[in-house]
Amino acid sequence: MDDRRALWPRSTTFLLGVVGLVLATVAFVAVMSMPDLVWHPARDFELQSTYDAYRETGVPLVKENGTGSWYTQVAGPDGYTPAAWDDDPGVYMIASFMSHVTGSESPYPGLRVVMALLCALPLTVLPFAVARVFGRARAGYVLLALPALTWLVNGGTVLLGTEYGLSDESSPLRVYALYGVTGSLVFASLTLVLLLSTARLRTRGLVLATVGIGLLAGVGNLVRSMSGVGVALSVGVLWWLATRRRWRWWAAVGGAVVAVTLSFVVPTGVMKAVQHQQAEVTGIASSDLPAAHALWHSAYLGLSYPEPVNGEPSPFGIPWSDEFGWQQARAVDPDVVIASTEYDEIMKQLYLDKVESMPVAAARLYVDKALFTVKHFGAMIVVIVIGIGLALRRSGPHRRRLWGAVALTVPTVLIGLLPAVLVMPLLYYYSELSGALGLLTAVGLGGFAWVVTSMPSQVRAAERGKIAARLHELTPAHAPGSLAVVVPTRNGEATVAATVESLAGALGHADEIVVVENGSNDRTTEILDALAAGWSHECRLSVLHSERGLGVALRTGVLASRSDRLLLTADDLPFGMGDLEEFRRLPSDTVVAIGSKAHPGSDVHRSTRRTLQSRVFRHMREALLHSRVGDSQGTFWVDGSWARMFAAFSREPGLMWTTELVMAAEIQGIPVTEVPVSLTESHDTVTSRFSFGDAVRGLRGIVRLALQKDDYLQDDWVPRESAHEPALR
Repeated sequence: MDDRRALWPRSTTFLLGVVGLVLATVAFVAVMSMPDLVWHPARDFELQSTYDAYRETGVPLVKENGTGSWYTQVAGPDGYTPAAWDDDPGVYMIASFMSHVTGSESPYPGLRVVMALLCALPLTVLPFAVARVFGRARAGYVLLALPALTWLVNGGTVLLGTEYGLSDESSPLRVYALYGVTGSLVFASLTLVLLLSTARLRTRGLVLATVGIGLLAGVGNLVRSMSGVGVALSVGVLWWLATRRRWRWWAAVGGAVVAVTLSFVVPTGVMKAVQHQQAEVTGIASSDLPAAHALWHSAYLGLSYPEPVNGEPSPFGIPWSDEFGWQQARAVDPDVVIASTEYDEIMKQLYLDKVESMPVAAARLYVDKALFTVKHFGAMIVVIVIGIGLALRRSGPHRRRLWGAVALTVPTVLIGLLPAVLVMPLLYYYSELSGALGLLTAVGLGGFAWVVTSMPSQVRAAERGKIAARLHELTPAHAPGSLAVVVPTRNGEATVAATVESLAGALGHADEIVVVENGSNDRTTEILDALAAGWSHECRLSVLHSERGLGVALRTGVLASRSDRLLLTADDLPFGMGDLEEFRRLPSDTVVAIGSKAHPGSDVHRSTRRTLQSRVFRHMREALLHSRVGDSQGTFWVDGSWARMFAAFSREPGLMWTTELVMAAEIQGIPVTEVPVSLTESHDTVTSRFSFGDAVRGLRGIVRLALQKDDYLQDDWVPRESAHEPALR
């Protein structure tokens, strides 16, 4: 009944933000602590020479003639030639720009900062996204365990969504920024899409999201060809979730098409601008350069599996070597230009000849590479399947959002499988997979924590419906408009008699006062016995006894009441009769109201220490229980039928009983009205009676309630006007 898509209370938002900040700090420090991760010799030389030229000319993607070892040896008349014009120019541009900003002689410091930011920034919002998927903040809090979990399931790194810095026997050179940036950018983009998928996006918001995600996907395509396409396709999920059923698929397809189009416009536009600058420096027009093609070259070398992985020869007799591919192409055409269209056509034919000659071996090879890839991510997949699988078995609004989370990663997973399966299952080719599966791992962890912590509540909730129906049958009829005042007292000899007499003067013949003594060791019991023996007022008086504990006493009094409306107060009438006057002005259909010291109109003079304690307690309630009520420790005006049903199921024995009552009402979607009160001078002294032990018990109680709050999720005890009885489902 409560809207799980609503924004969290401020304290909950703050704690989720702290979790995100901790995760981001761990990732940032981990990346900044790494040494320079050099590239393989050819690209390392190319990167350095491109950066040196950028520092001298201010133009990206050029190098001095004769430097580097790239595909072309075209010499420009001004001493420069185009560089890094293949499928990953974005990383060269990032390295040049950021390192120049830092004033470094090397391109690596700039790349390290970019990697650190890309790894850290999405983690700041990830706890919010995961918490909103499941409608429970604890699904976001548990992400504090992500670094440790990632270390266990992803080869010994605390970085989520990237293989940056990893190495193994098959990939002895640690994964460097060329591939690390890709994975982190995919992870960051999908995290943003996940967060947007949990929000209420209207048409304007969807359009802005489509444009923003499309441009971000374009940056991904600029960094590494096709890496942003899966992110762009995920925009379709946003439209599908936010559009009415009749137009859902049309909107999803249209949104995805627009985003994908933008993802290709960005790199095209950027490269055209860069090529214009290159032409001014090198004197070489982009039309004079051969078009970069490496698709069939990569596919051909992919037939060398399993040689790069375990050293065994390929059934096709192809070694894992760029030089071998070039030699094969030159054997066909000695004049072919590497990475040109003609070169790609030759490699295509060489590849097809091999596959057609041994089709069964080719099919088995690709299946083996797919299985090897699944095995590499096996631990992650287990976490994902268990966490998301268990969560999907639960009914509730989270299922739609959870399916959306899975759906938005599917395009990226499928695209990420292509380089691993068609080329080689090495760490360097897992960029897109690591980004998508990293996000699902976080969602799976949140889902697992939510399911485990709420499992007892789900079992209890199923039984509560049956019990509630039986309790209603046992509840006797009550007089419409009658009021019962429940007064718990312990060692109240100084105030309880005056309190009962004051209340009696404000009640009628259909009303009742229920006093519950709970463990007094003074004259309270004798005073109450004397009151009952000489009672002469119009209303009824019941004196009961219970075990110690404010919650136990209130529960006993509520269950013993028989009136249409209840007032829960204290034995010293902290607000005099002012709260009762305010309550009686409320509409007749009010279910729960509180005499609230936090109301702006309240007149409460309290010590600084007591005020600080109240604020801390309120923030903890907001953070852990998502409560929006300012004060849960005041006096209460409650519908009798609802209150008795709550009392039958309540669990708290002490001070947290009224907090549990507020939590139950809020979870059921019942408006909780707060009325202003004036605190009597005699009620509270400057010295606080709230001890450190009370603070500890209060914190433990809030944590306990947070774990049990799902108990009330399926309850609905709101009285119906026609019969003054709870609707049970």
